[in-house]
Amino acid sequence: MKKQLQKIALVSLIVAGFSLQAKAQSEVRAKGILGTEIVTDVQVKSNAKMKANYSNWKFPVDAIEQLASLDRYVNFLFQDSTVQFISAEGTARFNTWTSVGAAFTPNDENIELSDDNVRLSRYNEYTVDSLYFPYLYVRYVDSMDVAGSMTEVVDTLIVQFFKSENLESSSFTPTNEDPELYMKPDNWTPSLLGSNNTSYEIKIPLRGVDSTARPSAEGWGSRNRVVALPMGFDIDSDAATEALAFTNAVGFSISYKTMLDYDFGDTMEARNGAEITNKLNYFGHSFFSNSSVQVKQTKYINNSWWVPNTIAVGGNQNGWRNSVAGNAYFDDRYVNYAFHITTSTLGTEDLNDNVTFGVYPNPVSSSETLKADFNLINGSDVTIEIYDLLGNKVKEVVNGYYSGGEHKVDLNILGLSAGMYIYSVKAGSSVVAKKITITD
Repeated sequence: MKKQLQKIALVSLIVAGFSLQAKAQSEVRAKGILGTEIVTDVQVKSNAKMKANYSNWKFPVDAIEQLASLDRYVNFLFQDSTVQFISAEGTARFNTWTSVGAAFTPNDENIELSDDNVRLSRYNEYTVDSLYFPYLYVRYVDSMDVAGSMTEVVDTLIVQFFKSENLESSSFTPTNEDPELYMKPDNWTPSLLGSNNTSYEIKIPLRGVDSTARPSAEGWGSRNRVVALPMGFDIDSDAATEALAFTNAVGFSISYKTMLDYDFGDTMEARNGAEITNKLNYFGHSFFSNSSVQVKQTKYINNSWWVPNTIAVGGNQNGWRNSVAGNAYFDDRYVNYAFHITTSTLGTEDLNDNVTFGVYPNPVSSSETLKADFNLINGSDVTIEIYDLLGNKVKEVVNGYYSGGEHKVDLNILGLSAGMYIYSVKAGSSVVAKKITITD
């Protein structure tokens, strides 16, 4: 049974807007071949902190690894289930998986346990410029006869990107457990090997230069792939409603299509050394399986998803359609990936001190409620004051002790006339001062 690692309350507001179809969905046992990944490349990471700008890679699986022991494998993708894999024992099994992907929100509190200990608030807008993931591409055939002429084989990697409007938000309930949240594509279109509701899609040609080594007795060697997104792939904040709506989510999926002809029963790989008569090229991805303490996803969204072949051909698996959320497997599954994100709403004065702070909306109408979200590394006394541009204090809106963690408070701006002001936040020895505009 899954165990609650952190005491996270699931309030009704969180799931109020989620679809009811999730009640028919249940946990799933993973089927298919698991291969051992030989890590051959170092993960790409950078850490850029400039004035009024934060930029870094975010690896959700790194945060999970702070909480549970994970096993690393590779999974194989093919466009349908008609080809097979032969194990070292000589057992032939048809390929199980068609596509894989993940949804990401940067305000997941577990992210704070890894990389540079910086977690964006739900109120931070941000831009995604790149996706990173380890992959394997085993290539047995470099050329084929096309109309009597030998032609280079060019396979295709299909990468789709999603914003919150392209994803469905819902929950499922593990046996005798509280509901868990997830996001994943709202449809699967077999002819596209993906969704017909995306924000961006790129088809990447795969040639010999992209290939990885053929598997050894120890497993499959991986390589790194970085996919650039178009400029201005901006993700909204999640500040529009009181309840979590996950409008600050971003997602991706990958699928593989080969140029080679193949027939029912052809073999991708024979681990027992058997001769393959009609050789194929195939693609795989790196992922982690959690057979340790389960990390409950009851407050934020950071789940992977898989499209098993049963779903790809129009069926369902334990009530799941379009895809299966990775946290619905009995051993939670996580794709190995990272997004490179940038935000201009988190400055160096925030990062180097005790407090990360933001207000919304900004500008704010004098008839609206100004809200503040701040995250304390350590518990401390917090004072929030508002000054006019001449340096005169016009409001003291917060004065009290707050424990370490994330807090949200309403700021009273009644009586302030329209104009520009400075709000000052003091937390222990840390001070943050920024502008706020009040309109009529």
